[in-house]
Amino acid sequence: MSMDQTPCVIWQGALAANGYPVAGKTYMHRASLALKLRRSVRHGFDACHTCDVRSCVNPDHLYEGTRSQNMADCTARGRHNKPAGEAHWGAKVSADDVREMRRLSNLGWTRKALGEKYDINPATVSRIVRNIWRTEVSA
Repeated sequence: MSMDQTPCVIWQGALAANGYPVAGKTYMHRASLALKLRRSVRHGFDACHTCDVRSCVNPDHLYEGTRSQNMADCTARGRHNKPAGEAHWGAKVSADDVREMRRLSNLGWTRKALGEKYDINPATVSRIVRNIWRTEVSA
């Protein structure tokens, strides 16, 4: 529910892969906000939610904001927290693998050889062994 306590209006149609309501190529929360504003949402601006419900199209729960405002709001509400390390959906190597990869790199293994051993791209290996990625893993 929104901070103004009016109920969400949940879109009953299709949702895009990102969870937002869509009809064809039109994001319906943007269309709802445009009806409220009596104009299109300005180019480069987002239709921001006050209710934290992606599928809500209640115009009273929407406001026009910059991408920076939207992301700051998202972070402040705890909705922008991606899992890190092994908890991330795309993780291919464990913390133990990361430690071993760094150890082997220090022993002279090439990024290519490590990439083949762990079935990951050598560029990813490079970021891991240089401690740019997987910084949560200590030695």
